[in-house]
Amino acid sequence: MELRKYPRTAHIEGSGLQKGDADYDRVPFFDIAGKPLVIEEKLDGANVGVWFRDSGEPVTQSRGHILTGGAGEAQFDLLKTWVSVHQDALRRALGTRYILYGEWLYAKHTVFYDALPHYLMEFDVFDRETGEYLSTEARRELLSDTPVVAVPVVYTGELRRLKDLTELVKPSLYKTAHWRQSLAEAQEATGARFGASETDDSDLSEGLYIKWEESGVVRGRYKWVRGAFVQTILDSGTHWRDRVIVPNGLKDDVDIFRL
Repeated sequence: MELRKYPRTAHIEGSGLQKGDADYDRVPFFDIAGKPLVIEEKLDGANVGVWFRDSGEPVTQSRGHILTGGAGEAQFDLLKTWVSVHQDALRRALGTRYILYGEWLYAKHTVFYDALPHYLMEFDVFDRETGEYLSTEARRELLSDTPVVAVPVVYTGELRRLKDLTELVKPSLYKTAHWRQSLAEAQEATGARFGASETDDSDLSEGLYIKWEESGVVRGRYKWVRGAFVQTILDSGTHWRDRVIVPNGLKDDVDIFRL
């Protein structure tokens, strides 16, 4: 059974481009105007996937490679443990037919979160039989008997103007008013030393992830990223993978291993 990399996502006009992006990665707002949309808060983590081999063995992946261990994969150790603990429920839902994709948020990248409901936030499911990605409603039904937590939906419906889209960028749902203090405490606990330029200092979310959904599947996917968030990445001069891991914070009552 082959690994399937998550598809590249186009930017909506006005979205901040990151390293590796080009102008042709942008599409006009007109492309989504008047279409049935599901819009999510875009979260700043690592893209991961979970699926099962024919043997029933669980597989975890990040972008284009399977996670097999090693120092470079330290931030994913907890993910592999979580999948192992919950593999029975996940296997019942996914079987060998579906691939679950999500944002793994254990390690701080550019945004620091101090009130996450989970470290794995699911955002897509691929159906190997049909070659389609399930709609939000279909995903919810498929995963309803699992401990999977989905990314937050901030808007459902049609939009007519680019301004209507950008006004949906609001303070992140997973940052409290005291997140800066929480970050300082996390740095002290881990011994991490990094400058202010390596953290997005805004209370706002990274941006928006936009899906055009019809007939139970995803017809198109787009993103809109704040320019200031991208500028923080450019100004930092370092990559999060080269830094000491600083764990993002969970809500006080969260236990990701609860059965």
